[in-house]
Amino acid sequence: MADARLFVDGRIFTGRRYVEALLIDGGRVVAAGDRAAVGRDAPTGTERVSLDGHLLLPGLLDLHLHLSEVVRTRAGLSLDGVRSHRELMRRISDGARERTSPVLVGRGILPEGFPDRARVDRRDLDAIVPDRPVVLYHASGHTAVVNGAALEWLASRGISLPEPVERLPDGRESGVLYEEAVRILGPLVAGAFPVRSQELASLLREAASLGLTTVGAMNAHAEELTALGRARDTGELAIRVRGYVQLNASPLPHGTPATDAGAERFRIVGVKAFADGAFGPRTAALAEPYDDDPGEHGRLVGDDDAVIGRLTEAAERGLASAVHAIGDRAVLRAARWISRLPPLPGARHRIEHASLAPPETWPALTEVRPALVVQPGFLASDTWLRARLGPERARWAYPFRSLVDRGFLLASSSDAPYDPIDPWRGLRSAVQRRDELGRSANPAVDEALPPETAVALATVHAGEVLGEPDLGTLEPGSHADLLEVDGPDVSHAVLQGSPGVVATWCAGVEAYRRPGR
Repeated sequence: MADARLFVDGRIFTGRRYVEALLIDGGRVVAAGDRAAVGRDAPTGTERVSLDGHLLLPGLLDLHLHLSEVVRTRAGLSLDGVRSHRELMRRISDGARERTSPVLVGRGILPEGFPDRARVDRRDLDAIVPDRPVVLYHASGHTAVVNGAALEWLASRGISLPEPVERLPDGRESGVLYEEAVRILGPLVAGAFPVRSQELASLLREAASLGLTTVGAMNAHAEELTALGRARDTGELAIRVRGYVQLNASPLPHGTPATDAGAERFRIVGVKAFADGAFGPRTAALAEPYDDDPGEHGRLVGDDDAVIGRLTEAAERGLASAVHAIGDRAVLRAARWISRLPPLPGARHRIEHASLAPPETWPALTEVRPALVVQPGFLASDTWLRARLGPERARWAYPFRSLVDRGFLLASSSDAPYDPIDPWRGLRSAVQRRDELGRSANPAVDEALPPETAVALATVHAGEVLGEPDLGTLEPGSHADLLEVDGPDVSHAVLQGSPGVVATWCAGVEAYRRPGR
């Protein structure tokens, strides 16, 4: 149990107000307020911690990332920054020569950005790597291209691709997979890159160095859950993890009661479902056709009755629903699904992304009032979105201020590895609406958030989404999850180019300290 500490000599933002001093003891905040008053509450022997003019914040929460996929992405072949078909083929050839893994896995392909928008299919991969499976994931994670050896691996195990199967002119499977077909690649990739507890623990220590004290492990599979449980039991988890399991998990687990041993560091709280795809491969489900492909509306994923039945079963087991919905048609569908579910006493039912949320979606969202877990960093990543949607419709992409002003509960996340894990990138995007070059998926200044509101998405609001109001705040009684950063106030911390995280504490225990401090 942590000893009592009194933080002074800096500015302290509790998530709701600025104060002069903060007292923690036993892993909890005891008092926050005027320096003299808080000092009187400090017990004998309290350690005095000088902030040296720095800012103290609640630890940040990232409610939607993919821990195992971050680990596997780093172990595989990075295709980030590839700008042409020729460069992609060269990168794959070099990767195949340098890597001896039984499966060559690459991530980050974005052919939409190629000058000629060249198509990539199995023929390209077979010409370079004919003798072992190759899996290339789109940057969104919602489509993939595989070679003939990968298709043969699936067939040899009796795994059929879901219909409709895209085919080449000669009748062979093209190797271009979408949505449900992408997810059946899981056993092939997981077998080549097993995830270990030590790797996850190392990633969580890295997250602490960025100021994160709680993360939501989204769409977690059994291997990941087992590894996280092992890391918890051995005391390796530097920060908290809240798990959302795959909808097809068999059997579905029960939610972890907060009273269980170790539940503070790792709990299973929800289940992940999909209503559609993503903007990049044009699989996000839209009410009207894509502006740059008038014949395409995107794809709805899953059968309504089957998904609702499964989500209801999850709710009966104490698991909240987290429904992926990017397009406006999918947002309405997700709201309908959630409207059929009983409310739970803990974590909130939530919609992930809600990326295109025009006024037409607001009545349905108002009726259901799900939490909305958004990714502000996508503003800086999806700079091509106006071409996809057209300028009028893109105006309602990532409309954070409109949603906050209408009382919706928004929380932020990164969706790593599909966007960088750095939470400050998302906070800056929520405030500035543009990247450093002035680009944006939707630069509407009317949707910009004040810095304190942006931070609330990653602190106070995030704790409410998890049903844990003692996370994301430094008010008395809350967990002593603290973040010390350079700078005098929240605005400076959010808007400076690279915020300096000095130290991070989880439950009053130091999880990170900058070298030399």
